[in-house]
Amino acid sequence: MSTEAIHLHPPQTDEIAPGTLTVRDLHLQKEGKVILHNIDLNLPASGITTLIGPSGAGKSSLLRCINQLEKNWQGDVTLHHKNLCHWPGGDEQLRRHIGLIAQKPCVFPTSIFRNVVFGIQGFWRRRHAQHIAEHALRKAALWDEVKERLDSPASALSLGQQQRLCIARALAIQPRLLMLDEPTASLDPRSKQLIEHALLELAENIPLLLVTHDLQQAQRLGGHTNFMCDGKIIEKNISHVFFTQPQRVESKEFLRWSSCDCN
Repeated sequence: MSTEAIHLHPPQTDEIAPGTLTVRDLHLQKEGKVILHNIDLNLPASGITTLIGPSGAGKSSLLRCINQLEKNWQGDVTLHHKNLCHWPGGDEQLRRHIGLIAQKPCVFPTSIFRNVVFGIQGFWRRRHAQHIAEHALRKAALWDEVKERLDSPASALSLGQQQRLCIARALAIQPRLLMLDEPTASLDPRSKQLIEHALLELAENIPLLLVTHDLQQAQRLGGHTNFMCDGKIIEKNISHVFFTQPQRVESKEFLRWSSCDCN
């Protein structure tokens, strides 16, 4: 797939539908320091929601709370009306419904194929592992590059390919929500474009929550944008409205500073 063939056309929506993920009054404090305060967040059934803001704003901490990697938070978080703190089967089962992709790809020391199907459970799904792996790799825009070498070590892939492999591995277990923490921060422009294109296609069917410091990326992906600062969500809006007509002083200053940094 050539980069010239890729055209990003993010869907535009004017309202947020009733949330697949609902966060209400979430607080997180560590060692006496407030990390997150009074967080309210509502994700639609599909589409991309980006979290932007300065370093230390609490964006990654919020993802970790939702994924139950942070345990000392207070508040109410539900996924499809089920409380995350009382999820049937505990945190392990919860993480089969909420995928989390980190900034640095983590591939297992085995083949490409075994990486993708690592989390597959159940007789029927194991029996159809080949089909599931192909489907996941296609969704992650990686199939055409690896279909002839699925038995090769995953570690031999480029950094961008490894990140797409991690996305494929998350998709293979069919999550209800996919969260990504700076997934393209260390990648070359072509890999970044491939991943963005894949995310836009994925967002047609499931909700994506993405942390990014790349404001141009947030604009390309569209959907909704939440601006965080000092552990709070300062402003939220449809992305094209937020970037063209920010309402809060903090938002305007952040966009101005970020524009100066880019120049």
